[in-house]
Amino acid sequence: MFVYNEKYVSKKEGYYYSCPWIEHGLVFFSCKLAMCCHCGHHDSDNHTLIRNNYVGQKINWDRIFKIKDMFRRFHKKGKINTTCVGCPYLKEDKWNNDRYIDNLYISHWTNCNSKCTYCFATQHPEEFSGKKLYNVLPIVKEMYDNGILRAGGIISFGGGEPTLLDEFEDLVTYFLDNYFWGIRVHTSGILYSPALARAINEIRGYVVVSVDSGSREIFKKIKQVDCYDKVRETIRKYALQTTFLGRYLVSAKYIIIPGVNDTKEEIEKWLTANYNAGLYTTVIDIEETWYLEHRDNIPSHIFELIQYAKKRAKQLNTNFELYERLQNLFEDEKAKHKTLLGLLKNKIK
Repeated sequence: MFVYNEKYVSKKEGYYYSCPWIEHGLVFFSCKLAMCCHCGHHDSDNHTLIRNNYVGQKINWDRIFKIKDMFRRFHKKGKINTTCVGCPYLKEDKWNNDRYIDNLYISHWTNCNSKCTYCFATQHPEEFSGKKLYNVLPIVKEMYDNGILRAGGIISFGGGEPTLLDEFEDLVTYFLDNYFWGIRVHTSGILYSPALARAINEIRGYVVVSVDSGSREIFKKIKQVDCYDKVRETIRKYALQTTFLGRYLVSAKYIIIPGVNDTKEEIEKWLTANYNAGLYTTVIDIEETWYLEHRDNIPSHIFELIQYAKKRAKQLNTNFELYERLQNLFEDEKAKHKTLLGLLKNKIK
């Protein structure tokens, strides 16, 4: 559904609100094709849906690009797809309307080697028990051979554990052999990937390992598998592939889970382990379900934890990153403080 929203009306000639995924993106889910994975939830059809009940059938590319053209027509009039409203990727720009894909996300959600307590698949196993896995590599080759898939955007892997896919090594190798870059992989780190190691070594791949802990005990509590030492070894091996120019390409992620790992002591252990492994990027996120329930009333100690991690990362001379929802959270807090200051000034007057 598209609804007029004055906030997204561009006053610049030739400009309109859109995002790289609407314009040139495609996501392979286990049961559908979508433009992006940032809208809605796994149990809904709000992922800017292109085709439902998809299990590898031949794709009608003309139809896909016509759907993207429809989004453009509405967005140019300030009529925004309701699932896009408020998305941090939506921005005003003079977009290129050519028909091609350069942002690709392979998100299978069919198999994993951990059972993270915060994961939707762990919480709702029935949602994924009937999902059918299909091969993406033949489709990728068809896209590339026909000029539909171009380098220049991002090739992402996520959803379940990517390295468990039978074709993961072949997919990454194909992208590398055909001069793609920006290969981003979210992984548990339990299984080491030679192809991903090559991508890192060639400064064309970026790996995010969600460790979420600085100790074996907390890791096991969150992941429900006893693989902390194995994950740390995988991280170390990936880090050894980096050069000075590529030293930020391997990162350990920490998802703050209130009541489980939200302590300075655990974050300190995590940061120290990252530093000892040779990592130069610290990534902080927050558990999604808890965040959505508490967004308007976040306890102060969560902000203090994030500030602590940021300060320590700086002291260790490493890069610090916040995931999108935490960036939005801090922007919301800034807006609240500005409003409060304005009210106080008016009251003083």
